[in-house]
Order: sequence, then C-alpha cells, then structure tokens
Amino acid sequence: MGSSWSSSPTPADIWAAGARTLTEFSAEEIFDLPIIDSRTPSGGTGPTSSAAADAWGSWVELVADVGASKRLIGTTIRSDHSIGYHFEIELGEGVSGSEAAIARIPTVKSGLHIHEYYQIWKALGDNIRLSARARDSSSLGRVFHVVPQIA
Repeated sequence: MGSSWSSSPTPADIWAAGARTLTEFSAEEIFDLPIIDSRTPSGGTGPTSSAAADAWGSWVELVADVGASKRLIGTTIRSDHSIGYHFEIELGEGVSGSEAAIARIPTVKSGLHIHEYYQIWKALGDNIRLSARARDSSSLGRVFHVVPQIA
C-alpha cells in the first residue's frame, strides 16, 4: 500500500500523520471565502441585444481593470421586459475590439422584472478588461443590466 510505517500504525502514528497534514494548510486556504472586490460595479452596465433576432449586440465594458489574481464568482442579470423570450449574456475579457468570450449564460425567461444571480467561478487574467454582450430572440434591441461579482 505504499505506507511509510514499518509495522502496523498505532493510533498515535495515525494522529501524528493527520496532525502533520492538517497543519500544512493555512486558515486562508481552508476558509478562502471571497469578498466582493471594489472593482465590482454597483449599478450594472447595460449591454444591448442586436436589432436582429438572435444576433449578438456590441461588447460593453463592465470593468476596465479587474486587478491581479481575481476571480469572477458570479453575475447578476436584470431585465425589465414583459414578454416571453430567450436571451444569452456572454462575458469576455480583452481590449476593446478584441474581446474573447470566457462565459456564456443562456436563459429562457418570461414575465416582468427578471432579476437573477448566476454562479460562474472563473479565474480571470491579471489586469484584464471585463466586458459583456447580449442577444435575444427579439428584434427590439433590449437592454440588460449585468453586474459581475469579482473577488
């Protein structure tokens, strides 16, 4: 079994090995719960879907510089439209005009005042620009409010 003990381990041996293993972790690693970063926009930014059904709208900047060693833990999406439709929000990173998609949130919703949170848990590149774009099944060019949570 690949054990380092020459004979059967005693309870004291097991306890010592367990204690040694447990002390290799720091409290930050065990309780690494993220705190929402100050770079998280408070009001959200509104990417607009295209005026053509099921076509992506333009990228809209959410955060100019996320900082170093950050994670995107989720995003809140709000829509104030009253008819049934499907929509997708795509999050991307990179300079304006060269965004690369890193997450896509597909949804099918109906009703008024959609306000939902989606968990993502994605490591972000250092000092990147975070953007979003939208598309939906309508040809009305709807605005969506997207608030990323960065930790």
